[in-house]
Amino acid sequence: MNFRLILKIILVTTIVITGCSDKKERPLDPRELTADKEVRERYGKSLGELPTGKLVAISPHNTDIKNEYESAFSLYHAVNYGQKVDIEWRDVGGGSSAILRHLHNVYESSDRSGIDIVWGGGEPNFQRMAEEGILQKMKIARDVLDNIPSTFGGIQMYSPKMQWCGSAVSGFGFLYNSQLLERMKLKPPEKWEDLGDKRFYNLVGLADPMQSGSAAASYEMILQSGGCWISGWAKLLGILGNAKKFYTGAGDATEALPSGEVVISTCIDFYGINLVTKYPETLTYVSPKGQTSFNPDPIGILKNPPNPVLAQRMVDFVLSLRGQALWALSVGHPDGPVRTPLGRQPIRRDFYEKYASVHLPQIVNPYAVGQEMLLDTDLWSISFGVLRQLVWAAAVENLDGLKVAKKRLIDTTFEENRLRLFNRLPENVATREQISKTAEMLRDKKQLDIIVTDWINFFREKYQHVAE
Repeated sequence: MNFRLILKIILVTTIVITGCSDKKERPLDPRELTADKEVRERYGKSLGELPTGKLVAISPHNTDIKNEYESAFSLYHAVNYGQKVDIEWRDVGGGSSAILRHLHNVYESSDRSGIDIVWGGGEPNFQRMAEEGILQKMKIARDVLDNIPSTFGGIQMYSPKMQWCGSAVSGFGFLYNSQLLERMKLKPPEKWEDLGDKRFYNLVGLADPMQSGSAAASYEMILQSGGCWISGWAKLLGILGNAKKFYTGAGDATEALPSGEVVISTCIDFYGINLVTKYPETLTYVSPKGQTSFNPDPIGILKNPPNPVLAQRMVDFVLSLRGQALWALSVGHPDGPVRTPLGRQPIRRDFYEKYASVHLPQIVNPYAVGQEMLLDTDLWSISFGVLRQLVWAAAVENLDGLKVAKKRLIDTTFEENRLRLFNRLPENVATREQISKTAEMLRDKKQLDIIVTDWINFFREKYQHVAE
């Protein structure tokens, strides 16, 4: 499976952030008083007397993000250009995949879509739109390019032809219930491997990788942090062996933390950040240093936009330092959101310098020394589909046997021979070359059923031997 397509699967999940589904009536924005004063000084009119321009945008982002950026951009545009802005958020009845299909179909029969901006949904979608010629070149300011690397951790952050640019980044980590850990007198986890420690046996809540793309991505991230396939699998299996249960979705797993049903769960960063904002006294989010990649969430201008000047100005605002601040500051900060904290990771380096002491505490500087993880995108491409099925066979379908085997390892102080048997992989996924061949075979439904059934039996028998 292509690495870009895999990231699409992940980021389709990442766009569903906690928030409202309907547009709220805007409360009084305290920034309007300042904007009104500046408008009067510049244009001799009140803010309410200015004309209003229209921008059409399409985005999988939630309503909180749309509301915050629309009101902030309108005030910015009123002060700088003497015109307020209303944004029509075009709805095509779905997330980023539905948006991609809609735009593909529209441009297949016309050279215009009637939409100015496409924003959010992951780098793979934007790569595809660029290849299909439905994104036009943008003007990216020098200060933006000076503060966004062209690649980071092996992943492209903006198009070399300036057809799209990341507006935020998304990473992976884990949440834990700090109150419960304190009550249990357990040292909190700091790295992925800590989740596999014996002190967290039967305390970890995980999601089924066949049901959750973000959960599958976090498992791939854990595996890659192990250095190679063999050692990475051993690290991952140790964590899977500590699972109390597997939930249908990543959101279900994290929502089980406040109640204490489980104590730790893996998650994508803005699930974690937003839940910590909701339960600040109970939950802690960790982005393990040097053990997670950061993927861009882009913005672009569509081919032949109705209002190209306004579209470019919207891009300029989102990528500006002021626009980036909306992602990660708290409500009440002069440069922050007015209604709801958005809990996203800004993509600009200088944000983390200017707002280092005032951004939301859960926000991690991806550019800090030691934070970057160099992703093996080739391994990800060939192993992602295999790993989802492998985890399902080894842990979801064999959880009882896995837990008995892990407990036996703990009781025998991880006896060397027993641990070696526990970590052993099926022969058809024991090497990189075999993984690639197996990945091709899994494309055939009949072969997939045979292979996965064999894996289920392999792990069941292996766990029985470990437990003996």
